[in-house]
Amino acid sequence: MTGPADKGLEAADRAGLEAAHVRLLAEARYRASIYLPVMEPGVLDSDAALAELRRLATSGRHARIRILTHDANRAHREGHRLLALVQRLPTAVAIRVPTDETHLHYPSAFTTADDAGAYLFRPVFSRFEAEGSLDAPGQTSRLLAYFDEVWERSEAAWEIRPLGI
Repeated sequence: MTGPADKGLEAADRAGLEAAHVRLLAEARYRASIYLPVMEPGVLDSDAALAELRRLATSGRHARIRILTHDANRAHREGHRLLALVQRLPTAVAIRVPTDETHLHYPSAFTTADDAGAYLFRPVFSRFEAEGSLDAPGQTSRLLAYFDEVWERSEAAWEIRPLGI
């Protein structure tokens, strides 16, 4: 793991990946974009990661967390803890599912702190190995451009919307 003054992020296992996510999310002020093809348990569901996401979602009127996943039904069935945040704060946190078959075969996962120029990238989403940086606006912009393209061609994950009872 990298030191506190170091701007690099890396992970080799589940614990390292969660720690890297927490460091990255701590850098974000208002916006984050998360591409998780599969919302597996142990990724972005620790108390520390959820606390950072909650802080970000309630950081002000410009707060926005966008999540793309290929299978929101599975995440809902398996009770991924991130979905509770989506349901409690629907104006700040949105989740969508890509509809284009090409995007459904995207092999990687990544998280960006859009307003901080920070990113964490996993080349193979089913593995915990990741690398990134807290200061890489160029790479963050490239990932965000892809995210935006997929986001525009995605549908809201209606199965996890909050119930207005």
